[in-house]
Amino acid sequence: MKTLQNTDIRLTDALERQLLQEAIEAQQEYALDRAIKGLLKKVASFFRTPEGRVHQTVRTAH
Repeated sequence: MKTLQNTDIRLTDALERQLLQEAIEAQQEYALDRAIKGLLKKVASFFRTPEGRVHQTVRTAH
């Protein structure tokens, strides 16, 4: 079994910039996904009937 030695790993500037850019893009995609999900929930809530109204309508129909 090999033992890992402590080595000094240095990223090139280009690789560091690329990794940072990918991390920023992933974070923005996550934020956008959450914003879209919240918006869809709000839109869906406009089409739902509140529970109180459903029960009142059913009772008055009987």
